[in-house]
This record gives sequence, structure tokens and C-alpha cells, in this order.
Amino acid sequence: MVAGRLEFAPAVKDLAADGFPLAGARLDYIGGRRVAALVYRRRLHVVNVFLWPSTGAETAPHESSVRDYNLISWRWGGIADWAVSDLGMAELRELQGRLQPRAHAGLAYTCTA
Repeated sequence: MVAGRLEFAPAVKDLAADGFPLAGARLDYIGGRRVAALVYRRRLHVVNVFLWPSTGAETAPHESSVRDYNLISWRWGGIADWAVSDLGMAELRELQGRLQPRAHAGLAYTCTA
């Protein structure tokens, strides 16, 4: 691990034509681990998508809400993803589907309030 760098190259999708322009990216930390943080916009809302390598089993998208923020997490292809925003859950689901369209094939959303 080199200071200020990740051990993996995250897949970055340009979703501007779908209404989610990429505003930037950064290195961040979650649970003491370095993660990629991609920043998308939807009108006046910011969506942070955190990614890191994961050896766990693939999971269906899991939804939750905490303090007026919505979160969708999923694991696919060796990468754990979290999408976090004050954006409504339906639009956050739309972004998740565009980031990982295969996640919709055979995997259903799970919800917890």
C-alpha cells in the first residue's frame, strides 16, 4: 500500500447521460480501510459511492436509512459497494442499477427500515 493510493483500480462509469454526472473521486477511509469514493450528482443532491475489494459472497442490494440519509449496499464481482445520499430511495436504486446492472439479474432487494 502506497500512501494516498489504493491497491485496486475501481470501475468508474460516466452516467451523465442518465442524469448522474460524475463530480469527482477521492480516497477515503471506512473502518480503517482505504476505499475509493466516487461522487455523483443528481440535481442538487450528492451521492457518494464507496468501493473496496471484498472476498465475501455476492449479495443482493440491501437498503437502509439513517438520519435522513439513504444507503444501498451490495457485493458483486469481488467488490463491496455502498451508495449513500439524501436522495430519495427510488433514485438511489436507479443509480445502483446503472452502476451494477447485473445485480438486478436474479438478486432481489432486501430492505430494513
